[in-house]
Amino acid sequence: MKFFAHRGACADAPENTLMAIDMALAAGAKGVEIDIVTHQGRLLVLHDLTLDRTTNGAGSFTDKSITALRQLDAGLGQRIPFVEEVLLLVGQRATLNIELKSKGTAGPLAVLLQQEPYRAYKENLIVSSFDHVELLHFQQFCPDVDLGLLLYGSVLSLPAVIGPLKIKSLHLSDEFIDLGVIAAAKTLGLAVYFYTINDFEQLKRLSKLKIDGVFTDYSSIWQDWQEINRLPEG
Repeated sequence: MKFFAHRGACADAPENTLMAIDMALAAGAKGVEIDIVTHQGRLLVLHDLTLDRTTNGAGSFTDKSITALRQLDAGLGQRIPFVEEVLLLVGQRATLNIELKSKGTAGPLAVLLQQEPYRAYKENLIVSSFDHVELLHFQQFCPDVDLGLLLYGSVLSLPAVIGPLKIKSLHLSDEFIDLGVIAAAKTLGLAVYFYTINDFEQLKRLSKLKIDGVFTDYSSIWQDWQEINRLPEG
């Protein structure tokens, strides 16, 4: 079972900050998930398109300059990170799942990953999104990085949903646990991950379905799982 620290195990520290990611890694995370948006040619680690929930700012992030965004408090004195900072922090210590949240993120991320030192981390990356068009653009620009397809809701035909995407993993909501979709994904050779699992009893139930991993807000989830199973994660 692989565990991804969702937004850097955001129950433990301010979400999508370097502090949260560093704490997750210190707690033994083998996977870290972040969200990125693009603005003024830079890639920022931010989940919402507005600033009110996660920072001391307000309104759309697109209404502010990069300098102004970087001066905001994202919690406990943390700044909104650039994706480059996260890549350097995680390095090869864990799998990094980068979720594309805003339009136009695919191209800049693909360009960044061709540059040193970031190209060395491509083998430890998963790029995911609910936006299938954005994922397809990224696939065209950067075909050597694993893709994860995010889905929310029921699926009638998984191959039809996947279309031309060459994905390696399917990321499913815990609100729609469909044994048929899991079986179809396995038939296609895909890893299956569920989000966002914050209840240990639910984790145990999901583990019986032979899924590959989960996203969680709490570092205690994977620590407790490892303790109970007395086996290394991965």
